[in-house]
Amino acid sequence: MKDRWEIFYSKVQFYGVMKKVMKPPKALDGVEHAAAVFRALPVLFPSSTVPPKKLGICSEAFFHVLKTSEDPEGYLRQRPLACPVLLVSEGNCMIAVGTTPVSTFDRKDLNEGLLYLMAYYYALHLTYPKCISTLLSVLQTEILKDSIHDRDSTPSYKKALGEWKSFIE
Repeated sequence: MKDRWEIFYSKVQFYGVMKKVMKPPKALDGVEHAAAVFRALPVLFPSSTVPPKKLGICSEAFFHVLKTSEDPEGYLRQRPLACPVLLVSEGNCMIAVGTTPVSTFDRKDLNEGLLYLMAYYYALHLTYPKCISTLLSVLQTEILKDSIHDRDSTPSYKKALGEWKSFIE
């Protein structure tokens, strides 16, 4: 699965540049680059539902870089969604579900953070938030090689997956 993720991750970077939602990754370190990819993913694989206004952009539904003055617990309490989220601080990365931190890992491994996040969706049998359901469904089928239910095969999923397939082939 890690190999499939690495292949997807490398291809999605070029896809993001081609779709003009990312700049070429010239001067970014690994963490900054992974953050740029994560921010671009919901734009590359958009859902038809907008995120809650309090959330802002779609990537905040699964990923947030904490500001130096920002407290993780405070951020989690004010967050409008209870779904798993990947928080990045200066020292490490944390996955939280609702307001509860469930695991931490080294910041240098941020590029694998979505794999860890998907593991919690599976282990806890959680439903995808509508504002990022297309993205997570694409990860489910492309990385985890797990099929999705016919009723979850929405027009936005079909369109996003079709564009992705035509790009990689």
